Amino acid sequence: MPQEQNAIQVLIVSGQVTPEHDPKVNSMLRRMLESTGRFKVKITEEFRGATPETLLFYDLVLVNYDGDVPFTNHPPIPLGAQAEKSIIDFVRSGKGVLFYHSSAWRTPWSEDILRIMGGYFDPDNGSRKNPILDFTVKVPNATHPVTAGLALNWNTVTEDLFAGAVWTPEGNVEVLATVFDDIEGYRSMPAHVAHLLPPGGPEAIVGVNTDQPVAWVRSEQEGRVAVLTIGHGPDTIRRPQFVALCVRMAEWAATGKVTIEAPNLKGENRRRAWPYYEDISIVEYASLTV
Repeated sequence: MPQEQNAIQVLIVSGQVTPEHDPKVNSMLRRMLESTGRFKVKITEEFRGATPETLLFYDLVLVNYDGDVPFTNHPPIPLGAQAEKSIIDFVRSGKGVLFYHSSAWRTPWSEDILRIMGGYFDPDNGSRKNPILDFTVKVPNATHPVTAGLALNWNTVTEDLFAGAVWTPEGNVEVLATVFDDIEGYRSMPAHVAHLLPPGGPEAIVGVNTDQPVAWVRSEQEGRVAVLTIGHGPDTIRRPQFVALCVRMAEWAATGKVTIEAPNLKGENRRRAWPYYEDISIVEYASLTV
């Protein structure tokens, strides 16, 4: 689909992301957004030292950055006060930010960034990752512009479920999607995350066996903030329902409105290749990516 003349300008801020995340994710996000015809996307892997001028011509910042250096003694790598302030001022001026997947964890952010998220994940305050890989995403809020008309239930593939969000007092978030935090998932915790279990075992987890938010939005002065904690890798990103949720959250964060329809895969459109907005068949797409 050709891009509109007044495309939404997006900067994906990435760089240091834990190595279990597929390196194709950023390019997939760019392809997915641009396929709608609403976005023009650039990617940076070095945002430290960024200033307001860096973001001058953008409408949306998509943050895919967690600063984590796992299995070493190296502390998380922050973007730094100047870069963070640039994002905060950018949003408050009337623009948008979308915090993607592991970007919603406590490290490496300052309290100022955590406040504009509205909610985040902190293992020192009961947050955790349920080891289940595939689960059902539910849409309890079908009246918000992002979710209106979308499927109310759909399944992920090889995904992360972050649970136990810490909500900031001034957050005032609207939850768009949830997942059930099944206690059975904690009965065989992998060694590297077993320490997140409380001494009493799975039964002592606060909030277990309840629906946990995985997507929410909020306003921040003149701008908008979106947080989407699913989208771990290519398998879920290829789901049509994920595509619809992600691109519509991005459009809402950038503009405050939603005009992008969910992918139409009815009739002959069922042959369309991911990300489904372009009239290209699976066979044609395969010939381009061999």
